[in-house]
Amino acid sequence: MPQVAAAPAVTPPPVTAAPRVSSNPNAAFVPPPGWTPPGARPAVEVAAASPQPAVTRPYVGARRVAVIQFAQMSSDLTANDMAILQKVAEIQRGNGGRVRIVAHAAEDAYGSSVAALAQGNMDMSRRRALAIASQLIRLGVPRDRIVAEAASDAEPIHDPTNPRGVAANRRADITVEL
Repeated sequence: MPQVAAAPAVTPPPVTAAPRVSSNPNAAFVPPPGWTPPGARPAVEVAAASPQPAVTRPYVGARRVAVIQFAQMSSDLTANDMAILQKVAEIQRGNGGRVRIVAHAAEDAYGSSVAALAQGNMDMSRRRALAIASQLIRLGVPRDRIVAEAASDAEPIHDPTNPRGVAANRRADITVEL
């Protein structure tokens, strides 16, 4: 008679206690002591360490904080511009640093020669930068923390071949260097 191999013994899974029903109606169930969800790692107690204060590192470098737009042939600041400059002054006073103003012009000057146009745009850029610097000084930014530059029409960021781009290039970029 042929011999039949004995089937390997099967070990039943360990018996765990069933979850108990809680008397708290807001709790779904109360797990038995020592119960962990399947696949969960057992909890390891870690020695309580004193909490370390969060270290905040201020931003270091130049950050553009505002752009002031101007009308053609104008260095006048509007009420909205004044409110923006108030915020710039608050940023500088709160964080220190240097405020850099780079004023631009675009087709603001009239003249009979290229040199006259370039000089007129440079003069307009200078007046715009000084108007902003003067207002920041009135708002409490120390004079030695302001750098005002005139870039004329040398650095357009918008298309200078259409009226909308030309108008957008009549601006002053304001950065705070921390």
